[in-house]
Amino acid sequence: MNWDDVRIFLAVARSGQILGAAKRLDLNHATVSRRLAALEDGLRTKLFRRTTTGSELTLAGERFLAIAERMEAEM
Repeated sequence: MNWDDVRIFLAVARSGQILGAAKRLDLNHATVSRRLAALEDGLRTKLFRRTTTGSELTLAGERFLAIAERMEAEM
């Protein structure tokens, strides 16, 4: 698992938006979206429900959020 992908996941989870996370991370929103898709493919599950107003965590996303936050704290 790539830490940068986890970092991007955390930013989207916290902001609730791919665009907001991209601005916060100083990345292109397409890059953020692509990296999230790669993380989801690697985990073989959807972490977000993408809507016109933002991104909501799925149940799997909520579970992964706890793991990602532990990873972040230990870094």
